[in-house]
Amino acid sequence: MKFNPMKHRIPVLKRLVPSLKKRVARARSLNGFCLRKSNGAVFLLNTGNFVDRQIAFYEDFESAQLAYLFAAMRRHGCDLFVDVGANIGFYSVEVALAGLAPRILAIEPDPRNLLQLGANILVNRLVNRITVIPKAVSERAGTVSFRPGTDSSTGQSRIAEGAPVRIEGATLDEIIPGRDQRLFIKMDIEGHELAALRGMRDCASRNRIFLQVESFPANIAEVTSALAQLGMTHLKQIGDDHYFANFPAR
Repeated sequence: MKFNPMKHRIPVLKRLVPSLKKRVARARSLNGFCLRKSNGAVFLLNTGNFVDRQIAFYEDFESAQLAYLFAAMRRHGCDLFVDVGANIGFYSVEVALAGLAPRILAIEPDPRNLLQLGANILVNRLVNRITVIPKAVSERAGTVSFRPGTDSSTGQSRIAEGAPVRIEGATLDEIIPGRDQRLFIKMDIEGHELAALRGMRDCASRNRIFLQVESFPANIAEVTSALAQLGMTHLKQIGDDHYFANFPAR
């Protein structure tokens, strides 16, 4: 077998390019924050935070998930996009700039993420396109126990029994009124998805729903069962993201 030097250089380059980007970003950052372009959007990113680094330094952050979601939105049409666990607004901003939804709700409970989410909406001139809801989604309304993630991983903030912080919670039934809508929902709430799904029974019965939900192997069987009771069929899996719909969406 002939030795191909390029074949061995490519893996090295894949490691070196993000490393060089990190060094440049840190050198240019102010208080650890920098502005970066991604898929035509501009994001204010914290170079010390895990999710932000993925967006800043890797060209394909959740690209397969976005492509599948966007294709479904174009194919079926969308009246409302609901970003549950919006974090810093990556999905909300990308959907808005792609022109795929006339209305967008970005739901995020962590105060740190909320401030960055607002900044990303502002720098992309989307203030009139995205509505921010500073609540945690669960199975019932009222205050819930909340455990903030570390400053280096605010994407891991979650509802947790006995956690030290109390914040306002709401159900998707409460947040999404109306009926006969084409709803696309992205849900990434760190293991609390089963409770959130219990709080969207009325919403699921009144509307056509396409759902992208992050669910880890320990929870996915229960999540699939709960969604089957809502009339939703499993369509596809990409990594830990699973896709369901209550209408023929294949």
